[in-house]
Amino acid sequence: MVDVKSMRIIYVLCGVAVLATSGCGLIEDRTDQYMTANKGEPLVVPEWYSTRRLKDRYPIPEADQGFVATEEFQVPPPPEPGLEITLEQFVVKSTDSETWLLASEAPGKIWPALKNYWESQGAEVREVNTSAGNMQVLLPNTSLKAADFITNNGLQSFVRDGEVMLHIYVQQGLKRRSSEIRVSPVLFSELGADTQQALLTGIKSYLDDNAESLESYSLVAQNIGGEEKLALVNETGETPFIRVKLDFERAWFAVGEALDKAHVPVIDLNRSEGSYFVRYGKDEDKKSGGFFGWLKGDDEDLLSDRFNFRIELKQEADGIHIESLPTQADVDDQDQVRLLNQLLDHLS
Repeated sequence: MVDVKSMRIIYVLCGVAVLATSGCGLIEDRTDQYMTANKGEPLVVPEWYSTRRLKDRYPIPEADQGFVATEEFQVPPPPEPGLEITLEQFVVKSTDSETWLLASEAPGKIWPALKNYWESQGAEVREVNTSAGNMQVLLPNTSLKAADFITNNGLQSFVRDGEVMLHIYVQQGLKRRSSEIRVSPVLFSELGADTQQALLTGIKSYLDDNAESLESYSLVAQNIGGEEKLALVNETGETPFIRVKLDFERAWFAVGEALDKAHVPVIDLNRSEGSYFVRYGKDEDKKSGGFFGWLKGDDEDLLSDRFNFRIELKQEADGIHIESLPTQADVDDQDQVRLLNQLLDHLS
């Protein structure tokens, strides 16, 4: 037999259920009321009263109601940060004086992946200074894996006391979320270009084939090279320029590579003066075949008529300054900044 107290609880629950199911009908749905609302008269205030506080904070400008697009328009997709790097995740690059591996991953991810790589080759990894990006690797001849690695990479002449010691340097790249990896011997002045190429190519192959090695993250290594290396400086009344914190040779190489990637034809160059002479404009995209495209011009054309900008690299106290200087009077002023932005997008 159900007692009186239990019956009261049942009655209360039933009442709550009835109210919950019927509540939607009691509240008016005002979702579409704005479609049938009447337009009110403009608000009138006394002339002596300031209307500043009554105006729209974000007014909608008047638009031409009769405008109709003559062609189908498609909004272009936004550019992806670091796109030029992610097109090729790992690539070995070199100049006359150095070779390095460019990776489209932050140093914090590259650091543990490098440790895994060297340990897989039978090496002993010593973290000399993680926050500075310095790692020391010891390859003992007593290890079969390490001995094979020494032989396959031509490191026999670098063996001392039955082992090879290497320094691995990890630095932040020019772009955010990118890294640069370099290798050098501990007891010798240099490895040589071919040996460096072989060592870095081995690291590249490992990173390409072992994506899971990039899932770890080093909080200490995230501080490697935190300072910005690349910046566009455009101050009022001053010539805009790109500031890059590199040595001249590396900056010269990077600018030449960026011009090629941006399809900006190089008509001539003068490395001793730090100048690239290029042709640039909205109608010049992809019209030329690169540096040697100027050879196809008419014999009677003057070389100075074929370029309209000089890209100039200057060594300053805070780094290399890269300027785009017009060489012809009819150059669009906006092209000067557009050209710098093209370089900025493709520098790596």
